[in-house]
Amino acid sequence: MSTNDDSVVSGYERFVTVLQTTVIAVISSGIILSNIINLIVLASASAAMPWATRLFLINLSSSDLLVGLVACAPAVLPAATGRWTYGDVWCQVSGIAYCVSCTVSIWSISMIGLHRFGAVCRFCSI
Repeated sequence: MSTNDDSVVSGYERFVTVLQTTVIAVISSGIILSNIINLIVLASASAAMPWATRLFLINLSSSDLLVGLVACAPAVLPAATGRWTYGDVWCQVSGIAYCVSCTVSIWSISMIGLHRFGAVCRFCSI
């Protein structure tokens, strides 16, 4: 390979790294900001929303916020540098928090669906 080919590959790799880092940063910021806004809205929600639904939605937003803070936001630096700089302990903590938060999100969505199903069935039987 000549020097010119090396600069093309290097430029391409640099472009991919910048693009990847930007996408991860934008998605992480969106996850964090949207869930903070969602928690603020749910905290000040009117009494028209059933308490169980509000509780499930707060739980869902909290777990998604944890994913954004613990798993997504710290991934920006490794995407930019190409290596994990946080150490083995944070790798374990981040992985566990991500898995637990995703499980909580799934269960929260399931409970919201069951709660709404119960509300619809109760409404239909009247």
